[in-house]
Amino acid sequence: MVIYLDIVLFENIAMNYLILCATAIISKVKIKPFKLMLSSTFGGLYSIVNYVVTISPFQNMVLKILISIVIVKIAFNPLKIKFLIKELILFYLVSFTFGGAAFMLLYFINPENIISENGILVGTYPLKVTLIGAVIGSAIILSVASIIKDRMSKKAMLCEIEIFYNGKVEKIKSMIDTGNLLQEPITKEDVIIVEKNSLKNLIDNDILDNIENIVSGKWLDKADIYSYKFKIIPFSSLGNQNGILLGFKPDYIRVIDENAIIRNDTIIGIYNGKLSKSNLYSSLVGINILKEEN
Repeated sequence: MVIYLDIVLFENIAMNYLILCATAIISKVKIKPFKLMLSSTFGGLYSIVNYVVTISPFQNMVLKILISIVIVKIAFNPLKIKFLIKELILFYLVSFTFGGAAFMLLYFINPENIISENGILVGTYPLKVTLIGAVIGSAIILSVASIIKDRMSKKAMLCEIEIFYNGKVEKIKSMIDTGNLLQEPITKEDVIIVEKNSLKNLIDNDILDNIENIVSGKWLDKADIYSYKFKIIPFSSLGNQNGILLGFKPDYIRVIDENAIIRNDTIIGIYNGKLSKSNLYSSLVGINILKEEN
């Protein structure tokens, strides 16, 4: 069977370029066409050398790793080792995905006269198989990357807080809400909004069941209410321009993070409803609470 090295070179350059483009998109690196073409050409030339010159499997593996490093370095020029390793891992992941997609197409198309020479698949299969495989591989990678990014973003926005009050403690799942800048109007202390159902171990159920009455002044004849030293916190939100929260001051709160943040200058605002339909969290923590440790 006659193998045209110029076709092998062109196909490898095209595939390398597509792989590098996908790698750049996933890693959010600016695509520089000239560098990507230079890097792709370097990889393509190696494929020709690898096809012509017979080398041992071990030497081939070592050379492929070294060539991959050079390809990534030319294309993206990472300045630190950790960035180089990151780009190299992504490059391999994209390569494996592209290769898997291309082999899948070859399996269904079943072309003739395909041989493997030094680990390189060559033959008379059409170039469009390679390109379609690259498109499918790109779609798979971008879809998976989007799902992972979405899950990581949600996870990064969640934390746990512990509320310490009158010798009791309650651990609550919270969402970090960058839009929560609510403060108690007199002391200017930051307010953490917590669903009332999450405070049952800290506050009597009778009081939690009568929040609206307390805010409207209809339940003030109960003696126990004054021991909590409740605060009235006005707020505005979408659909509620003149809202009022009942709040109390805990002994302190602790944000459970890599570095435990303890705050004794916060107010707990009792929310008479649900904050999350899926029950992922029951509290909203403003970004200001994470800035300082008091």
